[in-house]
Formats: sequence, C-alpha cells, structure tokens
Amino acid sequence: MSTMVRITNGWRGRCARAGAALAVSAVAMGAAAPQAFAQEIEFWTQSYGDLIAWQRTMDELTSEFEEQSGIEVNHELVNWSVAFNRWLTVAQGGAAPDCADMFWLHSFSAIGGDEYGPLPINEYRDRWPDLEAQFYEGSLQDVNWNGDFYGIPWRGDVRPLIYRTDYAAEAGLEGAPDTWDELVEHAKAMTVRDDNGNVTRWGFALGPDNVSQAYVPYYWQAGGLFMTEDGRTATIDNEATRTALTFIRDLVWEHEVLNPDFMERGHDPEADFQSGIVAMIGSAPGPTAPTLASDFPELDGKWALAIPAEGPAGRDAYAGSGYFGVLRGSDNVEECVQWLQFLSTPDSMQRLSEASGNVSPMRDVMASDFWSDTEWKKTITETLEHAHTSQHPSPVWNALVSPEPGAVIYDMMYEAVIQQQDLDEVIARAQERMQSEMDRAFVEE
Repeated sequence: MSTMVRITNGWRGRCARAGAALAVSAVAMGAAAPQAFAQEIEFWTQSYGDLIAWQRTMDELTSEFEEQSGIEVNHELVNWSVAFNRWLTVAQGGAAPDCADMFWLHSFSAIGGDEYGPLPINEYRDRWPDLEAQFYEGSLQDVNWNGDFYGIPWRGDVRPLIYRTDYAAEAGLEGAPDTWDELVEHAKAMTVRDDNGNVTRWGFALGPDNVSQAYVPYYWQAGGLFMTEDGRTATIDNEATRTALTFIRDLVWEHEVLNPDFMERGHDPEADFQSGIVAMIGSAPGPTAPTLASDFPELDGKWALAIPAEGPAGRDAYAGSGYFGVLRGSDNVEECVQWLQFLSTPDSMQRLSEASGNVSPMRDVMASDFWSDTEWKKTITETLEHAHTSQHPSPVWNALVSPEPGAVIYDMMYEAVIQQQDLDEVIARAQERMQSEMDRAFVEE
C-alpha cells in the first residue's frame, strides 16, 4: 500500500498485532509475511527535493517493505521550517514516532538523556557487518556518540571549494588552490579593482551566509576542536583559534581579498558568486553546485569544484549527515530495525539519494553513474573523504554558533576580524563565555 502522509503530530504506542513474531521471522528469511499479521510503525522524514518525487519514492519503498515483511510504515512528512523545533520537543519528551529520519544526534541525545530522543541500538549493530566498508568514515561519526550506535546515515551535506574557472584562466591560474598559501595567491590574482581602487570582484568568500558555520572548517583545518568529547568543556583558547582568526583577518585587511562586510546581515556569497562579484568560495554548501548546474546555464563551463584547500593541520570539509534511527519509548524497536535494514540496502540508498538530491554516505551510491556523470559530482565524492562532522555533543551548540550578534562564535569573529581587537583578549573572553553557556546545559545534573 502507499505511504500515508500526514501533517499532524505522530503518535506512539500502536498495539502490535498478533503474530508480529512471525512477521519478524519472515522478513529475516526474505519471505513475505501474511497480511493478517502486519505490524504498524510510525516513521517521520523531513521533506526533500521535489516533494512529489520524494513522496513517490517513499510510497514505493514502504509498499515494497510491507510486501516483504508484513510491517506497515505510516509515514509523516515534517517540513524543514518546523523540523528543528519538532525534534527539540521530542528530545524534551514530546510526541515521537517509532523511528525517523533525524539529524544532530549528539545534541539531541545530550538533551534527551536516558529518557527521550534517539535510542541507542547497540544490540542490533551486527545487522550491518560491513558498515565501515560501505560508508564514508565521516558519516559514521554522525551515528555514533558516547560509545553507542544509533542508526544508519543516509544523506550528506559536504562542502567543497568552488571557484570561477573563467576568472582563474583570465588571471593566468591553472586549477584550484591546494593550500592556504595558494588560496591567498589565487584570491589576490582573481580580485579586480576599478581605476579608483574600488573592488569590483572579490577573490574569496569563506562560505555560506551563516558566518559562524563558515568559520568552522578553517578552525578544524588549523587543528582545533571546539569542545571535549563529553560536551562539557570548551576548548577554543588555543593556537588553532589564533591561527584561524589571523588567517581570516589577513584575508580582509592585509590581502584585501575578502569583503570586510562579510559578517553583515544580507551578505550572500552564493548570490555574489552567481553574479560574478565573488570568484571563489572556500566552503560551498551542498546545493550550490546543483543550483548552478540547473538554474544558471549561462555559467556552464565557467565554474568548478575542488577539495578544500589544506590548512596547517588538514583539509577538513564541513559536513553533516541525516540518519535513520529509532526513538526512545517505542514498543516496535525490532520492526524499526528491520525497516532501517531495508532502507540501507544499496538499491534503497540509491533511490533515496536520487529522489532527495542529497549526496549519499554509501560508497556504492557515490560510485554510481548518477554521481559520476559530471566532474563536479566526482569532486563531491572526493570531498567526502575529508568530511568532518558538524555535530557537537553539547545541547547548546546551536546557540553557540548562531549567526547573530550575541552568539559566542559570531562575537569572537567580529571582535577579532572586523574590529581587530587583541586576539588573546578576544579568545580568552570567548572561551569564558562558551564555558559558561555549556555549564548551564548541565546545571540540573
């Protein structure tokens, strides 16, 4: 039967029908369970890509799974505009499905503790004996936390470097920058000024319009980590922070290749890249290349992706993964795990990737014709080898990296880069503020 899509809150606790154990045995043997013994599970996903194509794919997958297992999947669609608040509510004890397409495992697990939110499924880990071989290492960081296994990654957002090849050729450059030093030289060569010295094309932009997110990969590339693994101790008063902030400050004031207004509201590096005002973005969000390919035919052949330029400690790429997992309180864990097994087959993962437009954390999918028919898709696959999870194990991480004045990382960047305040004082102040906010997350323990 087709997926039942609802826009209301999901519910938990549907009673198992008699003979559920037979359905479990049947799917394990690859046989169809009798319809009379079907079990129902509640499953949420966010909306992706073309909504009609996404619903059609979910209809097909749930129908095929029911034919094999006798388990009916009731699918609820969650709009991205409410997704964060919906999952925050779940982590705080609100209505939840049996299993779902989720994100930010580390934060929501920390919020929910042992009562609410994502459920560890360690006892089912051996259902995926080849997990490490099948999936990119970076994506598995998004389904493991505090020594526990929570599910299967199925989609990714990895951010490579993007640059205008026509401007590079005009400047006599070949290929993309491979290191921070080369990045500076390329950016200087592609920056253009008019006769009065006013910049008409900036050589570089850090990343997306979320400037706090844009900062993150450069800190990693300098060797930094934001906090300890338990999410309780801030770790930004270090040389990596000084290196990253100095690098960005120099891009603005010494090399004059990064717009000094890059932290202002309304600044949009992706739009500037499309219009030719920016020649290169160091960390381009996942939709950037597909959007250029589909919506800007006039730029065909004038841009390319590359793996991130290597900093002093590596070329970490900002990445996030959505995953399929089970929720605490479900009475249907075994049935959910079977559904996850079905969704994580190469065929299902391929169909999910094509329908959603998201890169897949499964190697076989990224080696398929669909993800190998253009150079930019091949580069995204290569960038996955350098993926660094954007998740952090603190309930307040979202507040720490909010792209607004008053947030710790934003204020640190603004004071250090734009106002050019003393770095040691700025960093020490940010460390103290960050620790204070993290401490409040555990005040009730």
